[in-house]
Amino acid sequence: MVEKMMSCSKGTSNFLPEATVKKLREAARRAGGRRKGAISEIVDSAVKQHLQEVDSRVRQEEFRALRGDQVLARAGSLRELASMLERRKINPREVLIVSSSPLEPSVRTGLRRHSE
Repeated sequence: MVEKMMSCSKGTSNFLPEATVKKLREAARRAGGRRKGAISEIVDSAVKQHLQEVDSRVRQEEFRALRGDQVLARAGSLRELASMLERRKINPREVLIVSSSPLEPSVRTGLRRHSE
């Protein structure tokens, strides 16, 4: 397998499998003929797109405390938001706390004991 990965010619890539390089060459021919740098442009574009997708998934979550339309506090975690509210002497039960992304619902499994 390593020999196949290293067999790429003309410095196209020393770290891609041969089948991937073959597909890249075919895509480069379809996109821009046989001009120099066509494969590099395809790889560069794909990597940039992937990095943008990763950045959008990793976006910092933000929590806000609202009273009506007014934002009283913003923080990166619930713990930090609670500290801010405490310092400002705001009761967290009197404000609406929202997250920039939906929270995962907690799922309880197992048997439940019902008191009779």
